[in-house]
Amino acid sequence: MNNTKAYSFKITKYVCIGTPYKRTTLHYCKTVLQRNQPAKLTVSLSAPEILNYVMAKIKVYYKFNTYQPFLFDLEQEACEYIRNRPVIPETDLVYNIVKDTAPILSTPCPHGNRSYTFVWWLQDRYTPKSVLAGDYRIDVQFFTRDNVVLFAGEAYISVRRKGVLGSMLEW
Repeated sequence: MNNTKAYSFKITKYVCIGTPYKRTTLHYCKTVLQRNQPAKLTVSLSAPEILNYVMAKIKVYYKFNTYQPFLFDLEQEACEYIRNRPVIPETDLVYNIVKDTAPILSTPCPHGNRSYTFVWWLQDRYTPKSVLAGDYRIDVQFFTRDNVVLFAGEAYISVRRKGVLGSMLEW
């Protein structure tokens, strides 16, 4: 835990959505909760066909009364991005996180014709220095040129302010 941040960040669960997928087979998708450790996502997915085009979509939602879109909305063709590496700050941030935490997904295309098994969690070092307290949801989708979903998931996050003063102001 990075003590320089004025908040605590906790992923409460991961959920794989939209299953079964038409072009991939999801063998398992589990949230692993451990005491005093971040929640981890374990996934095993088979992609039997070769993929030269994979669109990645990541969107952050903040919970007011319901989840509403919040600041971060990314849609990028992943194969093209990895091949050419244009400077797109939002995409660079996501790519660097994926490259460090799930290198199996950050390799150049073609993808597919194999199984992908990985354990993933969001490390504190990738969280911003400041963030609003509250509940968040991050949606992640990978889909093909013809909009067929290869994988889709949601991460539910709770952010709380640290300290007595911060908690007293939230009363």
